[in-house]
Amino acid sequence: MLRITPSEEGSVLTLRLEGKLAGPWVEEAAQAWSESHARHSEGTIRADLSGLVFVDDAGRALLRRMHAEGCTFSGDNCYVHPMVKDITGQSGFVRPRLLPALTLITLALAATATQAGEPTRLSLKQALRIALNQSPQIQLGELDQAKAQEGAAAARAGLLPSISANAQGTRTKQNLDAFLGKPTPGGPLVVGPFNAGSLGVSAEVPLLDLSLWHRWKAAKADAGAAQAQAMGIREQVTALVVGQYFNAQRAEAAVEASQFRVTLATALGQLAEDQQKAGVGTGLDTLRAKVQLQSEKQRLIQAQTQLKTASYALVRLLALDPATDIQVTDPLAAPAIPELNFDTAYRQGLDQRPEMAALKAEAASAEQKRAEAKSLRLPSLVATGSYASNGLQGQPWVPVYQIGIGVKVPLFVGGRISSEVAKAKLKEQMVAQREKALEAQVGQEIRTAQARLDATKNEVDVAAEAVDLSKQELDQARHRFEAGVSSNIEVVEAQAALAEANDRQIDALYRLNQARADLAQATGRLESLYAN
Repeated sequence: MLRITPSEEGSVLTLRLEGKLAGPWVEEAAQAWSESHARHSEGTIRADLSGLVFVDDAGRALLRRMHAEGCTFSGDNCYVHPMVKDITGQSGFVRPRLLPALTLITLALAATATQAGEPTRLSLKQALRIALNQSPQIQLGELDQAKAQEGAAAARAGLLPSISANAQGTRTKQNLDAFLGKPTPGGPLVVGPFNAGSLGVSAEVPLLDLSLWHRWKAAKADAGAAQAQAMGIREQVTALVVGQYFNAQRAEAAVEASQFRVTLATALGQLAEDQQKAGVGTGLDTLRAKVQLQSEKQRLIQAQTQLKTASYALVRLLALDPATDIQVTDPLAAPAIPELNFDTAYRQGLDQRPEMAALKAEAASAEQKRAEAKSLRLPSLVATGSYASNGLQGQPWVPVYQIGIGVKVPLFVGGRISSEVAKAKLKEQMVAQREKALEAQVGQEIRTAQARLDATKNEVDVAAEAVDLSKQELDQARHRFEAGVSSNIEVVEAQAALAEANDRQIDALYRLNQARADLAQATGRLESLYAN
């Protein structure tokens, strides 16, 4: 039994843990920690472990997670002290403000650990941080976003004045009659050569051009669409990493279960030999136990291979050195399930899905482009001006200027404007249909995820009960065999039933975690749920 007593003093929240942090109580402690961490994210959270008398492997994994998320430990007793030292790396306390630096140091030393032959231990949050920082797909998405933003800046420049400076020097020799357009009897036929120069500035200001205005608005919408698409890529990468991490967790749990069954089969095989030597069992019982042991060893080899391939795939997703070995630190356990009805989840999906935001931005861009095309039929007004100083070489220069206002009215453009308007209308209609299809997709994905979540929650409960019953069956069959009232056929059958129950429990936990992630992805909250 585990008792959790919270107490708050100033900005410090203390969780006192008393009893056994093992079995089903680990899940209760994990839920209490998640709730406390969410409510008290700005302050300090301390776990008082002085009342703990036993901690199993799952409990140690929870304490490591709490420590990684900023929890400090206090009240070390003779039992807890070595465990705390192993988790924190020191016997004292780790202050939360040092956590980011320690995390960076851990990630920076990953290559060193690999060279030393030790696997890199990563939690799901750490794996996501690496993937979101290093993924080539995310980098490409961010480059596309930057490109779209530069396009918006270029479109905005069309609305601003353009100013240029110019300087020139000329050397001229001309036919005077040709220059004047009439003969000059008695005058010189050739003028020059002479040198002249000019130095000044010129400017052009669009006073009225709605097409430029709508072009800028369309470019801004395109930049918004690129930003939403970049967020969508982050969600996709997050989904891949989360799913692969779950695969690694499932494989790790399968290896642990197989190792336990190999140990059990070894003990039962020794029992069969002892029974044979005592004259209670037969050689067939011993042979049957050895066959079962070999079968469990084969399952262990398969589970270890699956774990290796899952970790290799995770290395690729994290864009790490292919020679890196990864060990997942988060255990496969039942996650906290949100109480979320369909209507609320559907609204969240429509508001938060990056694909929906991208489509809305594309719709706004198409609308502005249609307005831009229509504006091409309207007159545009532009003001120009120049100021310069010019004159002959060796003579005084004089200032000169020119100011003008021009009106441009399109009369015939060969149907180009009508074509641009039609193209923009078609783009709007296409985006509207895609938005409608996405709304239906969001609804279907949410309903499917919720249905799977409800089903897998029940499966996990049933699978856990099946494992307990299988263990009881194996214990009873073992006692009957030890008492000599039956052969070990019942024992072998019970071992097979336990193996099947273990596999089903692991698969149910995996599907429950995946269904939780699918629901978060359907509502657009995958990265915020697992990476933050």
